[in-house]
Amino acid sequence: MYHRAVSFLRNLRLSAKMALLVVIFLAVFVAFAVMMRRSLDHLKVNGPVYGDIVRGKDLIADVLPPPEYVIESYLLVLEMTNADQDQLPDLLERSARLRREFDKRHEVWVRVLPPGELRDVMLDEAYPPSREFMEVRDREFIPNITSPAKRQLALDAVPRLAQLYETHRKAVDRVVELATKENLLNEENARIDLDNANTAMWVLGGGVVAVVLAMGWIMTSIAAALTAKLRLATLVAEKVASGDLTARIDVTSDDEAGRLLSAIREMTSGLHQLVTRVKKASIDLMSTATELAATSKQQEGTVSTFGAATSQIAAAVREISATSQELLTTMDGVASVASETSKLAEGGRTGLSAIDSTMGQLTRASETITAKLAVIREKAIDINVVVTTITKVADQTNLLSVNAAIEAEKAGEYGLGFLVLAREIRRLADQTAVSTLDIELIVKEMQAAVSTGVMEMDKFSDEVRQGAASVAGIGAQLSEIIAQVHALSMRFESVNDGMRAQSQGARQINDAMVSLADGARQTTGSLSEFNNATDHLRDAVTELKQEISHFKVQA
Repeated sequence: MYHRAVSFLRNLRLSAKMALLVVIFLAVFVAFAVMMRRSLDHLKVNGPVYGDIVRGKDLIADVLPPPEYVIESYLLVLEMTNADQDQLPDLLERSARLRREFDKRHEVWVRVLPPGELRDVMLDEAYPPSREFMEVRDREFIPNITSPAKRQLALDAVPRLAQLYETHRKAVDRVVELATKENLLNEENARIDLDNANTAMWVLGGGVVAVVLAMGWIMTSIAAALTAKLRLATLVAEKVASGDLTARIDVTSDDEAGRLLSAIREMTSGLHQLVTRVKKASIDLMSTATELAATSKQQEGTVSTFGAATSQIAAAVREISATSQELLTTMDGVASVASETSKLAEGGRTGLSAIDSTMGQLTRASETITAKLAVIREKAIDINVVVTTITKVADQTNLLSVNAAIEAEKAGEYGLGFLVLAREIRRLADQTAVSTLDIELIVKEMQAAVSTGVMEMDKFSDEVRQGAASVAGIGAQLSEIIAQVHALSMRFESVNDGMRAQSQGARQINDAMVSLADGARQTTGSLSEFNNATDHLRDAVTELKQEISHFKVQA
């Protein structure tokens, strides 16, 4: 059954397939509209579902007053006035629970009620007496009703609670009246909106059906035109398949079918031109094959001559390669000698640098010695001053000792001890004078020696500086020599690289000539194969002409 359905759908025409799709779409859309209508009727205002919900809410409103209405709290007050003491705890707990629910629900209504008359009546008229009722009950009634001694005070508060409840009840009746009116108005608006939506849905459904029908008509027209163009394309393709390239196609549209016919027309025109060119090319190929056969005969002789020439060139290249190898070996030796010379010159420059450093140290040492000798000469001059001073002190001491001896002789026997002391002082003064003369002679000799040493050290320092300058000059000359040797080494290396490249190039030329000779031999063999290929080409061109002759083209 499944295979029959698939085969039936496959054999349907394009227009029939499009019509079938339109019918299926309409059926699905109608089923959707019916289901939507049934759902809307079921869920609309005053419908079955709406009635069930409202019935349940009405039942709850009849049997359970909302927390915002204090009727239950008022009834509990009346019940507590006649209850026993053991019944009061349960009644008090219920009263507290009602107070909590009252406050909680009031916060909800304050938050959700929109601005308007209902909100004003609910919050400004119904709420204040109920709140005062709760406060009087909790402040005056409940604390007294639990005590038998104060029970009368609780009973006295009941009339006031009844008055507050009555005021609250009237306001609640007003709230109920306003809420009922608002609910009726909302229901009427909802019914009107639902009727409008239902009408719009039917109008939209009718529009969709009209659009679908128009689409079906347009698609049927398109399918008919497309079928005709496909039939024309099939006819042309059959002619081309049979070898008739003279068919012509007139394209009157630019849609998909028109572009297909244009492509078939271009294909037919291209095939027509291709077959015409192939016919002409087959004639040219035949003449070309004949010319190639004659040319290949000439090339066989040329390749034989070329092979002999390449053998001679290869021998000459081998000689050049051997000569280049010998020259390369010689240049390697010269480069090695230049490198050793550079290394020796570098070592000499290093030694001269050490000598230059030593000469500098010697110059600095001689300058230090000269400075020390100058200090010694200055100290010797200071010693001369001290010796002169000592000589003067000795002369004065000798004079004083003479005067003391004279005074001691005048004193007689009382000055004998002082006379001995004066003589001893005179003797010491004479020894000091003699020693001072010796010191003065030694200092003068030392000054002469120091002066001579300073002059010799100055002369030695000049010679050392001249020697250092000479060493520096020799170092500079040796550096120039080293630089020239380095440059010469680099040139030798460049020449060596050139000779190595030349030798390698000679070997490459030799290899290339050997390969060229092999290629010449292979070319000789390829020419024979080329002659065979030329014969096959003539045969192929003959067969091509036979195949092309089946196509019919315009002259």
